[in-house]
Amino acid sequence: MTEFIVKGKSQMPASGVDWWEAVNPLMKLGLLHWIGAAIFFWGWIHQRRCHVILGSLRSRPGEIDKYVIPRGDWFEIVSSPHYLAEIVIYVGLLIASGGDLTVWLPLGFVVANLAFAAAETHRWYHSKFDNYPRNRRAIIPYVY
Repeated sequence: MTEFIVKGKSQMPASGVDWWEAVNPLMKLGLLHWIGAAIFFWGWIHQRRCHVILGSLRSRPGEIDKYVIPRGDWFEIVSSPHYLAEIVIYVGLLIASGGDLTVWLPLGFVVANLAFAAAETHRWYHSKFDNYPRNRRAIIPYVY
């Protein structure tokens, strides 16, 4: 059996959180960082809402696949709002980075990739539903 003897326990620093040390880096952020973070979280919130809407449309076990037109949030203006929200998230990162090239490149890839996927989704909705809202665009509200 091993016995441990702790000497000098009273000299050990109290464990705790130094709040100033935790908050101090946030005080050094610039305006672009805060604007980028706000845009990032705005996109994240809408992406989550859109996924909740899509998840609520799933067929229950044992049911025949039944497709319905998604409604609510950004689904009222675009067919793939979760893709739009993803792009908004990347734009927030781009702004927070100050326009760094290493963020422009993934943003370009994401926009191109999701624009193609949204166009296909939009075509599928129009082929599947005769009553699909004609004013909805694929991914960019009122444009595309």
